[in-house]
Amino acid sequence: MRRRRKLLLDGTPMKDKKTPVSLTLLAAALPLLMAVAPRPSAAQPLPGSLRVALPLDLVDSLDGAKFKIRIPANWNGTLLVYLQGTKLGPAPVEPVLVPPVLPGSEPLEQTLLSRGYALAASQVATTEWQQKAEAQDTFALTTYFRGLVGEPKRTILLGTSLGGLATLRLIEESPRSFDAAIATCAPAAGTPKRFDRSLDFSLAYAAVFGWPDAWGPIDDLRPGINFVKDVNPIVPWPKPDGSNRGAWEFIRLVNGIPSDAFWGTDPLQGATGFLMNMLWATQQRETMEAWATGPVAQNADHHYSLTPEEKAYLTGLGLKPDDLLTYMNSQVPVVACERCRDFAYRFGTVRGALTKPVITLHTTADGLADVSHESSYRAAVDVWGRADFLHQAFVTGVGHCAFTATQLLTTLTAMEKWLDTGIHPDASSFPETQGFDNHFVPPPWPY
Repeated sequence: MRRRRKLLLDGTPMKDKKTPVSLTLLAAALPLLMAVAPRPSAAQPLPGSLRVALPLDLVDSLDGAKFKIRIPANWNGTLLVYLQGTKLGPAPVEPVLVPPVLPGSEPLEQTLLSRGYALAASQVATTEWQQKAEAQDTFALTTYFRGLVGEPKRTILLGTSLGGLATLRLIEESPRSFDAAIATCAPAAGTPKRFDRSLDFSLAYAAVFGWPDAWGPIDDLRPGINFVKDVNPIVPWPKPDGSNRGAWEFIRLVNGIPSDAFWGTDPLQGATGFLMNMLWATQQRETMEAWATGPVAQNADHHYSLTPEEKAYLTGLGLKPDDLLTYMNSQVPVVACERCRDFAYRFGTVRGALTKPVITLHTTADGLADVSHESSYRAAVDVWGRADFLHQAFVTGVGHCAFTATQLLTTLTAMEKWLDTGIHPDASSFPETQGFDNHFVPPPWPY
């Protein structure tokens, strides 16, 4: 196994060595800051307690990370701190303050401002795999906000996708600094398990199409592999005449991906489920390996199987499913670099030891961070006996993070009511007329 990059003493990849000293010191001091940080005030901030004039619209940089803060003149005292999803392209000119919403939704940022919410978000300084930096930069920004503006009545974290995972980590590790968290479409089982599933996708692809040498070993991808240049041109994508549909159906079924989420175009991401999963099985898995300085994914506890009905269906499409399963199971165990997996676990996994309210929100057919992540997270919370601090809400629909502004606003309202009354939300807080499914039970984590 080839070591990707040397690590600094604090666990940061050597590529990040140019990070300003002040951010490095903040990361080192994080446990102490968490221990001594004052609890958010329960009192509505008075005009005289504010240190700035409102409204405020500020874009600036903190320890190399651009941030944005907007506070309306009618601030209601609540600060919403947004944590973005995975960076797949150039950063926007200014940090985004709210999650993306489905086309046709009301403008979420303006609606929140009109309701009196203060909004803040960090662009995140690193161009590496962002989850370590996202937690650190968001904590730093929230501390900066209190010093610049004043103490909020309450501070709520709101995270999307990978930002949702960072949100769960922050509310668990820094309960004195945040009052509640809303994590949408989060890979809440954690980074190691998520990329175990990406390895499964890679092995299924290899079973039906073979694994190109140009991509490097399947368990330790070639450094710098690029989806556009190295992967897309040689993948035998589904043909219009359906001649290789059976091969892709095997990949879908053995990975348990719903048909609509696999074959359809994601309404928010703008790509098919099979393309997005292929991206994560190659380029994004290698990016994660570079961040962790080596392979993180493993399958030692996996056994690949299909139901008799699925085998009969694939046989009808011209495949020999038993032979394909035999190939996949012959690749067990793929073993991760222990040090690398530990690193990913440290910065990309949550324990479930909640002490503050958390609402998670997921579509029932998420083709990228499948909804079984919610079962894994619920199990982790239950181990600690903290179910009273967790409410999981589900939206009927297909897509990764494919929510309307109304659904996000309703979830925020449910959280505010929970904080105001101390009463755990129930189905009445999530109307099915808005697309919520209060009877949905996510499938168990497969391994």
